[in-house]
Amino acid sequence: MSSAHLDNPPATVPARSIVGLFAGVGLALGLGSFEGAAVQGIFPYMAGGLSTSSYDALWTLTYYIVHWALGITLMPWTTARFGERRVFQTAVAVAGTGTLISALTHSLWIMLVSRGMEGLAAGLLVPLSQSLFLRATPPRRHGLVTVFWSNAMLIPSFIGPAVGGWLTIDMGFRFVFWFALPLFGLAFALGSRNVPVRTQAPVTTPFDAPGFILLYFGLMTLQVILDQGEENGWWHSPFILHMTLLSLGFFYLFAWRERRTPYPLLRFHYLKQRNYALGLSLLGLGWALFMGWASTLPLWAEEYLGYNGLWGGILILPIGLSALPLSTVLEHLRNLLGLRRLATLSLLLLAAAYGSVDLSPQTALTNLFWPLLLLGCGVGILFVPLMMIIMSEIPPALIASAATTTNFIRVFSANIGVSLLFVYWSRGAARANAALSAEWLRYTPRHQAGLHAAQAYLAAEAHSLSLDNLLRLSMWLCLIGAAAAWFFLVPPRILPTAAHSYVEELEREAS
Repeated sequence: MSSAHLDNPPATVPARSIVGLFAGVGLALGLGSFEGAAVQGIFPYMAGGLSTSSYDALWTLTYYIVHWALGITLMPWTTARFGERRVFQTAVAVAGTGTLISALTHSLWIMLVSRGMEGLAAGLLVPLSQSLFLRATPPRRHGLVTVFWSNAMLIPSFIGPAVGGWLTIDMGFRFVFWFALPLFGLAFALGSRNVPVRTQAPVTTPFDAPGFILLYFGLMTLQVILDQGEENGWWHSPFILHMTLLSLGFFYLFAWRERRTPYPLLRFHYLKQRNYALGLSLLGLGWALFMGWASTLPLWAEEYLGYNGLWGGILILPIGLSALPLSTVLEHLRNLLGLRRLATLSLLLLAAAYGSVDLSPQTALTNLFWPLLLLGCGVGILFVPLMMIIMSEIPPALIASAATTTNFIRVFSANIGVSLLFVYWSRGAARANAALSAEWLRYTPRHQAGLHAAQAYLAAEAHSLSLDNLLRLSMWLCLIGAAAAWFFLVPPRILPTAAHSYVEELEREAS
């Protein structure tokens, strides 16, 4: 949760413009989440349209997430320099242009550029929208506003795969982008009319352009390593080795730059605080695993169970059925259980969900309904308690800076989760396939033709076994995370700085 500009005076928004503001900005925010989620169940279809493999089509999601994280870092300076309305208009225009290019291109590399444009704009819109909503409403409504803001992001991310699968099956994957394009136009018109014009003088603080360039190239070289490492043999490949050295060099120079510039792009000294460092690690772990599985399970169902893109998207709908209702009652749960217990409970629910899934080529989608419903419960209460614990030692004047760093790390952790899960899935599947084929020949050494005929089934079995192993690993990681949350997180109410904390700021707004 970003709280940028909460310490500034509220913007003057006439009552008649409030509805238009929430509709236009909320629509743009939801479309940003939709464009990230809608491709999660249609990688095989995109691969066919772009003449590439399903694994390479996955890059259209990972590059989107990378630029989403980068867009978050731009929001504080751009709004201070140009004002909310101009930044909103620019972000929606960039997102619409990227969407148009995505709908037209037949090249994977041009698609990656356009997806980067969409992600950068979506990253700008996340903290910008929350800032606009909070500043346009009185403090007593901030709890309700936060629920609206959260659901504007969550609902499209849960229904996006199903809508994307339906559009792809009926009309082709390009209609996912054609569907979003006129809605961006509507969001631009509503937002341009109702986002207030800034009345204060622009802030002329220098932009950390060298830091942004170093961070950008560091992230992009890291993404190349994650996306192409497996097929190139990792560090046995001179190309991957050189990219690794480049990435380390960019990140080292970025860290050196951020420590010495008076206006850094990101501030990492908050990591010296226990709640900030551990809470952010647990939030990143939970979010990375969730995003990884939300992308992997639909592809597995389509590639190895024979379902189409629509059913691959419907597969993860149970997550939203439980996550959304829970997100609306978190305030009551927080008062009842406390933040540390809620954070521990969320990780335990995630562990239970991952541990209760059993995959095989005979698995029906109905068998996954209850585990995914349980996963939604964990996701629904993961974000708020950990975010409040992370910010519990941050003075109100530094909330915007700390929230920018926090959201950048959280969003990029999703990219790490998606990339690594696919890498270890394919690696484990290759080992399992080799072992299953060897067992087949061991018992039927004269039936080479039978082995060839059974390869499709063996591949499905191998990929299911690999995912099962990764599900158990995810379960243990969440259990370790729950133990760390219970034993090492400090409840904000007993912190000596709690009277000046982010939690106290929210308590004051809610009262």
